Amino acid sequence: MDVQTDGQTDTHDIQVTNSGQNGTNADVTITSEPSGVSVSGADTYLAPGTTTDVPLDITAGFDAESGTVSGSVNGEPFEFYLTVTTPPLAGFEDEPLDLGNVLVGETASGEATVEKVSGDGSLDGVEITEVRGDQDATLDFSGGFSVSGSSGTVDWTVTPDSNAPQHEDLEWTVELSDSRYPDATREVDVEARVIYPGYFGELSLDDDEFTFDEPRDEGDTLTRTIDLEIPNDGDTPIEVGSVSASSSDPGVSVTASSTPNEIDGQSTEEAALRVTADRDLPEGSYDISATVDTPGFDGDDASLDESFEIVHETRLVADDTDIGDVAIGEANSRTVTISEELGYNDVNDIETTLTNGPEEWLTLESAPSSVSAGGSEDASFSLEFDTSAELGESYEWEYDVDGDGDDASITVTASPVPLDLEPIQNELSGYDTAVADSTLELVDRMDERLRSGESANQEISTVLTFGEAATLYSEAIEEADSHLESGEHTEAQSAIIRAAAAYNTMGLQAERLENDELRGLANTARSDAEGDLDRLIQEQRAYYEDRLESGEMSLIEEATTQRQLARIALLQGDEQRANQLENDAEEAFNSYSDSVSTGEQAVQEAESTWSEMEDDQFVVVLGQPLLLNPADYDAFMAGTASIDDAYQEAISAFESAGETTRAEEVTAEYESRTAALGIARYSLFGAIGAYALVAVGLTVRTAKRMFWYVRDTQESVSGDFLV
Repeated sequence: MDVQTDGQTDTHDIQVTNSGQNGTNADVTITSEPSGVSVSGADTYLAPGTTTDVPLDITAGFDAESGTVSGSVNGEPFEFYLTVTTPPLAGFEDEPLDLGNVLVGETASGEATVEKVSGDGSLDGVEITEVRGDQDATLDFSGGFSVSGSSGTVDWTVTPDSNAPQHEDLEWTVELSDSRYPDATREVDVEARVIYPGYFGELSLDDDEFTFDEPRDEGDTLTRTIDLEIPNDGDTPIEVGSVSASSSDPGVSVTASSTPNEIDGQSTEEAALRVTADRDLPEGSYDISATVDTPGFDGDDASLDESFEIVHETRLVADDTDIGDVAIGEANSRTVTISEELGYNDVNDIETTLTNGPEEWLTLESAPSSVSAGGSEDASFSLEFDTSAELGESYEWEYDVDGDGDDASITVTASPVPLDLEPIQNELSGYDTAVADSTLELVDRMDERLRSGESANQEISTVLTFGEAATLYSEAIEEADSHLESGEHTEAQSAIIRAAAAYNTMGLQAERLENDELRGLANTARSDAEGDLDRLIQEQRAYYEDRLESGEMSLIEEATTQRQLARIALLQGDEQRANQLENDAEEAFNSYSDSVSTGEQAVQEAESTWSEMEDDQFVVVLGQPLLLNPADYDAFMAGTASIDDAYQEAISAFESAGETTRAEEVTAEYESRTAALGIARYSLFGAIGAYALVAVGLTVRTAKRMFWYVRDTQESVSGDFLV
C-alpha cells in the first residue's frame, strides 16, 4: 500500500472471515509499524459465516518511513508492506540560521540559502512564516517563491529597535514549507546579535602615580608621561578627533603629546599625556582633566576629571671601598660616604649590619643613624689583619645599610700581605742614638718571631707602637737640642714636652709586652731615653729659674716663667713643686690682670676729663679746641693736671704688666692731648689781649659820647645853640 506523508489519514482494508456460528466485533491489535507511521483499527462487526472488510486508519507523518505493518484481528495475524511517499521539506543550509551582528540604528540585510532537507521530489517555491518573534527587532524574508529544485536563496532583513540592549541575542522561530504542501512544514530557529556603533567608554589613567626620581637640585621641573586609556565600548571603529588635557593646580601643566587616530570596536588605545611638575611640589594628589572627541559637531566625546599622586622617591646610596693590601698587624681605617641623592626625603632609622663576609678583622667603628634629604654622612671602618689571615687572599665584607625609606649596600675589600717593617727600620736608622739602636734591635727581633709564627697580633701592634713612639721621641730630642743651641728656650720647651709624652708612651707599651726578651729590649731603650730627657729638663729649669731670680721681668713674663717651671716640675714627677709653681703663676697672672685693669681705668678717667673740658670749656675751631673764656682758666688748669696724672698712671701700669704695645698707644694719645692743651692755653692769652683792646675802645667811645652830651647840655642852658 502507498501513503503520502501529508498528515492526512488513509484507510487500508483487511478481509477477515468469521467461520463461526456467532457474530463478534473485530479486535485489531497492531504489533509493528514503520517509524513515523500510526496505524489503528476501526470498530467493525464480524457476522458469522461471512468475510468482512476491517478498515485500518493509517496516518504518516512528514518524517515517516516505509516498512511492514503487522498485527492481528481477534488473534488472527496479518501483515502488509507500507510504502510512504514524503513531500519535499525545506530548511536552511546552516541551522540554526545565524544572521550575525546587526547594528542599532540601521537595517541589516543579506541572503540565506534554502535547500531541500528531506522528502521526495523537488522544491517548487518556499514559504517562510514567523511563528515566534523577538520584541527588540523585526525579521523579514523575501524571494522564497523563486526557490526551486534542490536549493535556492532568499533575502532577509533585520531592523533592531533603537533601545535594544547592546550585545543582546535576538531569537526567532520560523516555519518553512513547500508552497505545494503548506501542511508539510519544518520549524527553524533564527538568531542575531545586537551591536552598537563606536562610542567612547569611561576614560582612565593607566598609572596615576608621578614619581619624583631625579635629584631635586638638577632642575626646576620634572616631566613624566601618563597614559590616558581611551576605550571604544562600541562594536565598530571610532575615529579620534582631538585629545586635550589640563590641571587646575599651580605648578603643574598637562598637555597631550600623542593621540591615536582610530580605535577598533571593543578595544582600548592610549593617548600620552605629558605632565610637567615643579620639583618643589609636596607629595599629594593633584587634579588632572582630559577630554576626547570625534571629528565634527555631532560626534561622541568623553571626559575625565581625576587626580594623580606625586610621590617623592628616596634614594640611599653608599660607596664601596677597596682598602687594598694591608700588612699583617697594621691598623688601617677607611671612611665611606652614605648619601641620599634625590633631596626630597630624610632617611631615618638607618641600621648598618654585616650580611656577608668574615666576622673578624674589619670593624664598623661608626655609622649614621640618619641622612638628611640630599645630604651625606660618613661610616668609618677599621681593619687589622692578624696572623690567622691567609696572605694574598682577597677578603670581602658586605654591609646592608637599611633606612626607613630605602636601603643600600657597602662592599669593603682588602688583602692581607706580610708586615713591611722597612719604613720604621729606616726611620730608626736615621738617628745615631742609643734609644734608636735599642728600638731597632727590638723591631728586628719581633720580625724574626713574626716570620717563625711566634708573634701574636697584639705583640706586633705593641712593638710597632713602641717604635713609632721612639721615633717621635728621637725627633723631639733632636729638635730641642737644636733650639737650645740657638738660645730658643721657648721653642725648646714645646719639643721637650713632646719628647716626654713619647717617653711615657714607650713605657706603657713596654709594660704590655708579655715576651721577656722583647720587654727587656724595650726597657733598655726607655732607660737610654730617660737620661737625654733629664738633661734637657734640667737645662730648661736652670734657664727659667735664672730669669725668675733676675727680677727684670714684667708681670706677664713672670707669670709665663712660673708656668713653664710648673710644667718642668711635672715632667720631673715633682707634683708638689709643680702645684706651688702653678699657684705662683696664678698670682703673677692676677697681678698682671690687676695692672692692666688699673691702666685701662686710668685711661678712661683721662678720656672722661677730656670730654668734660670739651663740653664745658673749649670752643672747637677746625677741629682744634680753644679756650676763650678767662673765667674757665682755673678749671682748665685743674683738668690739665688730672689728665697728666691719669695718663702717667696708665703708662706706668701697662709697662709694669709687660703690655708694651698698649703702653705705646696710650703714650701717643697722651702726647696728642698735651699738645692740644698747650694750644688751648695759648689761645686764652690771645683772648685776654683781644678783650683789653675791646675795653679801651669802649672806654674811648663812651668818653666821647659823654663829652658831647655835657657840651650839648651846657649850650641848651646858656642858649648858645641859638647863635
